[in-house]
Formats: sequence, structure tokens, C-alpha cells
Amino acid sequence: MAHQAGVAAVEAPDVNKLWVARSIYGLITVLAVLEAMEHNPPSDAWHGVVILFGTTLAVALVEAYADSIAEIIARGGELSRSDFREIAHDVAPVMIGAQGPTVVFLFAAFGLVSVGHAIDLAQLVAFATLFGFGWRIGKLLHEQRLRQLVSGLLLVAIGGLIVGIKAAFH
Repeated sequence: MAHQAGVAAVEAPDVNKLWVARSIYGLITVLAVLEAMEHNPPSDAWHGVVILFGTTLAVALVEAYADSIAEIIARGGELSRSDFREIAHDVAPVMIGAQGPTVVFLFAAFGLVSVGHAIDLAQLVAFATLFGFGWRIGKLLHEQRLRQLVSGLLLVAIGGLIVGIKAAFH
């Protein structure tokens, strides 16, 4: 393990940084939508499923479109099929990493929990997933459990900032 300016350089070859970053981005976007749902709940759980899934789909499509534009500008020409496959692969984490809250709404759609409880549980799942990402980041960077905990809590705080801003202006 190499040290540079007092910080350990850790390699995690099985971790794709773009996947993690876009999963976190998707989760924070879903948190904002869940906060809005809390004040204006969907008429039924299936609407909640569609809203959450649609949100992540829209974010993934915007990411794909932005990546396509950036690639065309950088390259100065058209994209190949392999470029489109790579872009689809790169935006998949928004769809995959942010679906925990949508799964919770599926429980509500099948009558296992109420819509109100689904919103609360979905927020809890989103925050727990963010904490898990933060904990993992802390584990990669530090050996001390306290720093891992702080890393997890920091990512939860960032997600909480979104919820807090939305709540403050509602």
C-alpha cells in the first residue's frame, strides 16, 4: 500500500467508481422525490411505484443523453453502437442502485404496508443504503471503525440536506 501526503492509497479493483457515484446520485434524487411524496402522497401505492421508477428512469435517460452529447463533442462525430452500449452500461447504476425505495413501494402495492408507511420505509432504505456506501468508502480509506462510521454518517447527512431543504420550503 503506497502512502501519499499521509493518506493511504487503496486500490479496489472490483469497485467501479462511476457505478458507485451514479448509484449515490440516484438515491439522493429518490430521497428528494420521497420528501415531496411525504407532503403530497400518491393516490395509491402503484402510483408511488411508477413515480419512483419513472424518476430513476428519467435521471438515467438524462445521464445517457448528457454522456452522448459529451462524447459527440469530445470526438467531433457520431457514436458507434459500442459507444451506446457503454453509455447504457454507465447509466445503469442510477436505475439499479436507487431501486430499494421502489421495492418498498411494491410491498405497499401488494397491500403489505400502507402508502404512508411505504414512504417512511423507503426513506429509511435510501438512508441505510447511503450509509452502506459511506461505510464502504470509509472502510476503503481507513482502518478505524470510527472513521468508517463518520464516513457513513457524512453521506447520510448529505442526503439529509436534500430532505431538509425540501422540508424547509414546503
